[in-house]
Amino acid sequence: MVNKKIVVIDGSGTEDNDLTSKFTVLIELLKQDMADVKCYHLKKIKLVHCIGCFGCWVKTPGICVMPDDGRKIIQTIIQSDMIILFSPITFGGYSSVLKIIVDRFIPLILPYFEKFHDETHHLPRYSKYPKIVGIGIQRNHIESEAKLFKMLVGRNALNFRAPSYSADVFDIQEDSKVLRNKLKATILRSDSFPTKDDILTFFPKTDMDSFLDKFEENRKALLVIGSPKIKERSTSSIFGEYLLRNLTAGGWHSEVLTLKGHLNRRKGQLELCEAVDRSDLLILAFPLYIDALPFLVTKALEILGNHLKKTEKKKPQGIFVIINNGFPEFYQNALAVGICNSFAKQCEIPWVGSLAAGAGEALGAGQELTKPKRSGPPVHHVIKALDIAGNDLVKGSIVSMKAQDLISKVPIPILPFSIWRWLFPKFGAQFWNQKALENNVRKEEMYAKPYAG
Repeated sequence: MVNKKIVVIDGSGTEDNDLTSKFTVLIELLKQDMADVKCYHLKKIKLVHCIGCFGCWVKTPGICVMPDDGRKIIQTIIQSDMIILFSPITFGGYSSVLKIIVDRFIPLILPYFEKFHDETHHLPRYSKYPKIVGIGIQRNHIESEAKLFKMLVGRNALNFRAPSYSADVFDIQEDSKVLRNKLKATILRSDSFPTKDDILTFFPKTDMDSFLDKFEENRKALLVIGSPKIKERSTSSIFGEYLLRNLTAGGWHSEVLTLKGHLNRRKGQLELCEAVDRSDLLILAFPLYIDALPFLVTKALEILGNHLKKTEKKKPQGIFVIINNGFPEFYQNALAVGICNSFAKQCEIPWVGSLAAGAGEALGAGQELTKPKRSGPPVHHVIKALDIAGNDLVKGSIVSMKAQDLISKVPIPILPFSIWRWLFPKFGAQFWNQKALENNVRKEEMYAKPYAG
């Protein structure tokens, strides 16, 4: 590591003082090996979360439109040889403190797609990327969450074209000397990139038939919309609200809560917790962000996890997840679904199923699913999947796998998936080029490398 430029991003929060000694061991190790180390303690830096505007692709290519310290962090990362993501593990994923900057990695890649490792990924913006190392800290060892964390780091490395990656999980009680040796081994190691078969195992299964003990009147479903988009309708809200209408038609009462930046304040946290306390069924609808949950959803689960583990009030009797991603492969949602399932287990809320869709932006496109003459590919399979899920949930039943099978189908009937995956990047390129032109950005400007060393 002599003369290597290493960026260490500290994702511990203000309540994580017990992680300080572990972080100190890491930094001392790097400096003893004569690395050029730059540290960012995110809890001390005011950052704006990604709002899904894609301005970093179509308005100011390669640069986030938010003029905060996130720009400097991203520049330092792309000009380094290695980045180390240090974080307490949150249900198998990163802490919200770390996730806020990870979501801001998007300017480092292009909006265009290609086939890479036999699946769809974004084209690289730069010719050189740093190695990614993930260091997760657990207070209570949960093997499934440790595996999730390591897999997440690997998927991030794959999507951001890292030449290599490594990840490991350490116990908060780890002896400093042992920790130092393990950290060094992790940093020097290169792990195998996770494949489709690796991440598919994180789709949870259930052995229950129903989640409601008995039929009750005045049952309430709470839809929590986790898309950070603020200026237009999101695919998450379109899918979630369609499902909620089915529940309402079946006699359920419903409530909708859209996550916002005020989750960082006490008032917003209380609003979220009180809404969950009123619900019998919790529905989370959100887009995939950098292989996991968006910052706002990560933050929400942290808040709810602390609340539900301590509350003596009635908990929801079930949790259901609707997630969409911007790739044609539905299974790229697997780790995010796994994180939600870990949250459900820790909070002792029955898992009633999930719907994971690929090509979410193309399918939603800000239009109601039943809108006549809507643009984009057909969505009949999405409507059928949501109808099946709605009918099952109305009865208090676990959602049938038939719904997931439907929503993961190719939108165009009879078209083989191989052809759909070949067409998808071409349609995507047309879409992004048009969005850029609307902002007077030419195609050649989309490939800008503002932070090239």
